Amino acid sequence: MPDDQILMTPSTREIADRGETIYEQKYRAEFEKTLQGKYVVINVANGDAIVSDTAQDAVRTGLEKYPDGFFHLMRVGHRAPFEAGWYMSCGV
Repeated sequence: MPDDQILMTPSTREIADRGETIYEQKYRAEFEKTLQGKYVVINVANGDAIVSDTAQDAVRTGLEKYPDGFFHLMRVGHRAPFEAGWYMSCGV
C-alpha cells in the first residue's frame, strides 16, 4: 500500500484537542445555556455532537451512528466528564 493511502490513527491528545476546538467553536454557547450537566461526544472527523443524560449512552449512540469514529467525551459546563477524589480515614 502506498504511503499516501495509509490511514493515520490520531493520538488521544489530537482527538482531545480537536474535540475541544470543535466544542468551543460550534457548541459551547448553545449547550451551556440549555444542556448543563449533560454528556456530549464529539466525532472529531466530522464535528457531529451527540448529547445524552449519561456518558455511556452518549458513547454508545456515537459508536452506533459512526462505528469507525473517533470521539471526545465532555460534560457540558464541567472541566472534565468525571470527578475523582480521595479521602483519608483514621481507621480508629
